Amino acid sequence: MPSVTSGRVAVALAVAAVVCALIAYGSPMGIDYGAPPCAPYICDDAQPAIVALAHGKVHDFFANQPPMGSFSLVVRAPFAAVGDAFGGRDLAVYRAGVFACLVGLGLLAVWTMSAMARFSALKFGHPEELPGAALCAGGVLAAARGRTLLSGVLLGCAIATKQWALLAVPVALVAAPRGRVRMSAAAAGVAGLFTIPMILADPSRFWLAQKSVGIATTFQNTVTASNIWFPFARGTTAPTLTPHGKDVTTQYSLSHSLGHLTHPLVALLALAAIGAYAYRRREAAGDEALQLLALVFLIRCVFDPLTYSYHHAPFLVALIVYEGLRRRVPAMAGYAIAALLAMTYLVVPTHNTALINAFYLGWSLPLLAALALATLAPERMERIAARLRLRRSASALA
Repeated sequence: MPSVTSGRVAVALAVAAVVCALIAYGSPMGIDYGAPPCAPYICDDAQPAIVALAHGKVHDFFANQPPMGSFSLVVRAPFAAVGDAFGGRDLAVYRAGVFACLVGLGLLAVWTMSAMARFSALKFGHPEELPGAALCAGGVLAAARGRTLLSGVLLGCAIATKQWALLAVPVALVAAPRGRVRMSAAAAGVAGLFTIPMILADPSRFWLAQKSVGIATTFQNTVTASNIWFPFARGTTAPTLTPHGKDVTTQYSLSHSLGHLTHPLVALLALAAIGAYAYRRREAAGDEALQLLALVFLIRCVFDPLTYSYHHAPFLVALIVYEGLRRRVPAMAGYAIAALLAMTYLVVPTHNTALINAFYLGWSLPLLAALALATLAPERMERIAARLRLRRSASALA
């Protein structure tokens, strides 16, 4: 294996920067970025806060905080200021912020960026999903290697980027061989460093923003077609604000009793998987926790009623990093990438919600089962794989 020299690191970083710049330059304006207001709720739109901070208007930054965490907003603002200083319009300023987010993912692995960029995180105006995913994977990996302080800092930044990063914390606690209290304190401290000022500066805006996460103004208990709950939903129509103005749209919703159970169930299933892993695989190598992280994030996607394509970024980053470290062939990641690309470019354009749901469940549930088996009972997974290889050999000889 060739040695990693400072020159090679510099070349890798330069290549990463060029790739990030090219992807950012080709990204469209995000749908949620600069979106119409969602009054009386708050859209997850980063533009007002980023633009305010880029212009040095600190009060306006706090007054326009979106539901997402402040870490990515602070990171993106200097890049947005540079774009604005060079006379860039909204799209150029947005792309400058996209570049900042992609660099975070590029530092984790250059080759994951091209896959991630094909999903809709940039299209929907949420490039912060990418550094959030990278920070979670890096935090769990650092915990597994015994670098608990670094793990806590990374996880704290992830939590201050997106709320779903909290799911990575118990995974890191299981992965860490020692120093769990130190790691937890560091994560809480860093997350608080970015979150507490947002609360103190404008508490009413902060709590309204958090309350607005996942809310559609005209509908309650809304559900998308890419999750396990869609078959239980019913469709209704109502006027809704879109980037093109007010349109009458069909929105699918769950019953009140079922809708309020979905998010607690996601947390319960994730914690159950983490608990089972901690009990069954006490002697597993630390890096195996990355596969557990991928499983937890896929559980979130399959069982969250408001799953969008870009929500799979954390799952896929964790799985790609795991298979890059532990497997010669990234079979599961390749399968997931192929399925998501087929869904994005072939199935979703049909606008057939029943077909979208059937296709999504058709690839995600088998992958979820295989990933759960590989994570929680790898010896059983190996026996199944051995039997399949034996059958293929027998068929070839027949």
